[in-house]
Amino acid sequence: MPDSPAAPPPPGPGPPAGGDGTAAPMETGPQAGTPPCSPPSHPPAVEDDFKFVLCEGCQQESPNLKLLNCLHTLCLGCLSENKPIGQCPVCRMAIPQASGIPDTDNLLFINLQARLSIYKMINSGGPSCSRCQGEVAAVWCSECEEFLCTKCFEDHQWFFKKRSHEARKVEELRAESAHRFLEDTRKSCNIFCSSPGHANQGHICSIYCKKCCKPLCCSCALLDSQHAPFCDIRSETQRRQEELSTMRQELKQKRSAFEATYEVLQDEAARLEQAQQEMRELIHERVEQLVRLIRQEEEELLGLVEAQQEQGRRELARELQRVEGVLQRMEAGERLVEKMNLYATEQEVMDMQPFIKDSLEELQRLQPAAAGDRAQPGDLAECRARLEALVERVTGHPGTNSQAVPMGEVALDKDLQEELVQPESKNVLPTFTISLEMMQTNAAFPVATWPKRSHCMEKGSQISPKILKLECDNTPVPDDPSSNQWDGRRGPSTSILNRNSSRIPAASKHTDDAEDTSVIICSSEDSEEDTAASSKPRYSKEPSSPTWFESSTSPHRSTGPTSPWDDGLELSNLVFLSLKVDRKTQHITEVAAANGEHTFKTLIQTPESVLALLSQGVPMEVGMQHLLWYLSLLPRPILIVYNFWAPELPALFKALDAMGRKMDFCQVVGGYVDMLSLIKEKVPKAPSYKLKNLLRRHLQQQLKEGSALATAKALQELWGTLQLPAHADAGMVLTHCNLQSYTILQSLVQEKLLTRRAAKILARRNLILWELEEA
Repeated sequence: MPDSPAAPPPPGPGPPAGGDGTAAPMETGPQAGTPPCSPPSHPPAVEDDFKFVLCEGCQQESPNLKLLNCLHTLCLGCLSENKPIGQCPVCRMAIPQASGIPDTDNLLFINLQARLSIYKMINSGGPSCSRCQGEVAAVWCSECEEFLCTKCFEDHQWFFKKRSHEARKVEELRAESAHRFLEDTRKSCNIFCSSPGHANQGHICSIYCKKCCKPLCCSCALLDSQHAPFCDIRSETQRRQEELSTMRQELKQKRSAFEATYEVLQDEAARLEQAQQEMRELIHERVEQLVRLIRQEEEELLGLVEAQQEQGRRELARELQRVEGVLQRMEAGERLVEKMNLYATEQEVMDMQPFIKDSLEELQRLQPAAAGDRAQPGDLAECRARLEALVERVTGHPGTNSQAVPMGEVALDKDLQEELVQPESKNVLPTFTISLEMMQTNAAFPVATWPKRSHCMEKGSQISPKILKLECDNTPVPDDPSSNQWDGRRGPSTSILNRNSSRIPAASKHTDDAEDTSVIICSSEDSEEDTAASSKPRYSKEPSSPTWFESSTSPHRSTGPTSPWDDGLELSNLVFLSLKVDRKTQHITEVAAANGEHTFKTLIQTPESVLALLSQGVPMEVGMQHLLWYLSLLPRPILIVYNFWAPELPALFKALDAMGRKMDFCQVVGGYVDMLSLIKEKVPKAPSYKLKNLLRRHLQQQLKEGSALATAKALQELWGTLQLPAHADAGMVLTHCNLQSYTILQSLVQEKLLTRRAAKILARRNLILWELEEA
């Protein structure tokens, strides 16, 4: 049913009705012999203007257009093919009907399609009469929606003489635009009565019942008293139009807010895309930079190999020439002596014998160079060390030539059905191995005596890098009133903390052994040199190290009864420490230690590193915390460093002081031993005291300069080869006060206000430490 009121018929093209009601023939019909007018040319934009009446899915005309709750219009074909079913294919809004087919027809678009098809028929040429189908149509009746020729129109006017049907010439309609045609046909529509008895009788309505919300004719409104109140149908349609217009204005205002939100979301999407693109470019740039650096390092290493090979060839050529000359001299001497025995006279012997004897004695004094003393040309040790350091830095794993983990250390019983403790993070953790048997037999260990589990020990098997389990009983630890104290000179006491036992994190009790407390040390990285530990101690935060006053003796050498170190240093453990420090920033990049077969290693993150993008180290705080925990597990550790006066130890002391952990370090570590000074006393006439030369001479091995752990193990092996003291005595131990004094004096050395030799002398006597700290 049309939703627009009937408009009064405008003056039609038909003849006026006569007095008897008959219609006169049209005066303006098509005459015989008059050619029909050519259809006017309308722009093709007409079809584009009315694309909105098509299905929004397939963009085709359809007599079955459905209006969805989202106000999108779709045909039945698109709705039946819609996937997923139950959603609008345009905006994805849910369709409430279970079948996925809305109940509401879009009558507006259906009627517009029908009227547009009539307009296209008019413009396509001369339409034929809808009744006789033989003549060309001359009139269009909008009420009957039929094309009529002149004769059929006369019959039409006589038949509908009681009704006011509006008829217009086809020529006039062809000259109009589509918009005007649709507007005229809209005004000519009428609303019929909604009463069931008047369904097919054509009763035109002019009254609207607000109670029933239905249009009524005058008869229904007068005869049915239940209908009230009434209003004019045109006023009701006008009210509805105004209501929709008001809602449209409100939606425009709300739409502006949604458009702003849409723009914000688009900007955010563009920003995310830009950020993603920038990150891609950054990744490509950094990776290309790293590749260039690695390629540059490759070229340098290849050049170094070529240079060393060339140098080795020259040295070998010189050595060959020298040895060849010696051999030629020996051959000449042997030949000359042989000929003198055969042919020389007594006078010739007396004259030539002294000279020949001197030459032969000189040849006898010559000795062939030993393999250990002679420089090994072309051994490529430096290239191999730099290559392994590069591989370890980039991949986070040591090279394939790394030293394997010692055998026969600790083996886990695979039948132990114990729950593993997961590591808290995926960062590279320090690696060290612990001997359960050592912990059991050593009574000086800060925790209680460790019982031995026979089924966890298996000699001859390689240590598992995955997990180590340490168990201790609940025996209380006796308190030592002399330990964990600061002496009267405010120097740090070097005794082991009894609180170390409480700092070791305890794991949950096992179901098979509820009386034992377990410490699980897990590995997050497999290594050929060492095993990784992921269990982290919970050190309590303590104040930073106090100011140390002038002291001529160290706490270790104190003869008072308050220091446990006076009982004898033979109970201490020698721990060989190796540090890698960046020369430019003086930041620690790697820490490693070795105590027998128990090793420790951790990589430290440095933002200044060129390859920081691929760095797998841990922060400085975490690395120092792991080092403290490793040292606290060893009874009375004495740190053996190759050169006490090198910048590595001051850098370590500064890092500990910056984190407020220097006091903990001083309480755990018993002192330091300068290995270089002991080597100079043991081998006073060595040609070189460089570590790599000492290793080559005494151990016949190359120093892996890129690995701190390899250096620590090399120091330990060199210590045993040179038969240095197995226990540190008081005369060789340097104290924390010496290190603190030397660390503070470094500023004067850097400013060239003090020589390095003078700084060593002052540091050994702990002088001017108080004055510098006050300044």
